[in-house]
Amino acid sequence: MSRKKKIHFGPAGKPRNFKGTMGEVPAELKRLKLDALEIEQVRRINISKEAAEKIREEAKKNKIILSLHAPYAINFASEKENVIEDSKKRLLDALRLAHWLNARIVVFHPGYYGKRSPQEALKLLIEGLKSVYKNAKKEGLSPLIGPETMGKLSQLGSLDEIIEVVKEIPQSAPVIDFAHLFARTKGKIRERRDYEKILSLIEDELGSKYLDGLHIHFSKMEYGDKGERKHLPFGQKAGPPFLPLAELLIDYGIEATIISESPLLEEDAIVMQRIVNGVKRKSKRETLLKLE
Repeated sequence: MSRKKKIHFGPAGKPRNFKGTMGEVPAELKRLKLDALEIEQVRRINISKEAAEKIREEAKKNKIILSLHAPYAINFASEKENVIEDSKKRLLDALRLAHWLNARIVVFHPGYYGKRSPQEALKLLIEGLKSVYKNAKKEGLSPLIGPETMGKLSQLGSLDEIIEVVKEIPQSAPVIDFAHLFARTKGKIRERRDYEKILSLIEDELGSKYLDGLHIHFSKMEYGDKGERKHLPFGQKAGPPFLPLAELLIDYGIEATIISESPLLEEDAIVMQRIVNGVKRKSKRETLLKLE
């Protein structure tokens, strides 16, 4: 796995210092020398087909890779049947919008355990997603279904659970949020070998094709006894460390899209890009560590 492939960087949503429209964001990202954008539809789907097609053309013109984050109001393990049905609809709506955008993947939060056992919650998630996939296939929708690893212990979305989902659902791929995993494991992502375990598990269980094009969320994270508390910016000496991941991706020739979920959206996307470029140039580790 020594192939050299590109790592793409961008923010989760409009750059925070940009006042233009979503349709103008791709040109702004090109100006910033970033090449990825995750369009946030976390409250509700509010982009029309016409607007989506314009964004798609601007992204194509400026060579920006698009992804989409579905609404937060999704819970495939709810005790209420109507909530599960609404979750299916919201995810299908997100896939439809992503198709109009020519976005590669739709990221979503699977839900909460609630009073259910983890096994029961996972079973319901898989059943719900099979229904969504069936309807998406009928419509000819092309984006991948992307269940995200989650940061709170109450949430459905451990790494093992996400892998099981992807095994069962065609046209799906794992979304690895390393800040969430850092919080969920209470800080157990510290070194290169910790990242190696995660990527090796994905490769062993799903196959090497799921590493190429891996969709990653990254930021620093504050956590507590229940897992995730809040995303933090670079520069606060918080975990998880980014440099070991950057070194691993470069050494193994993994192509990935890394979306910044830092409070400093585009600024920290640029920081991560600088670290990766520094690894490629074989800059001193001490210099690169200072960027974190």
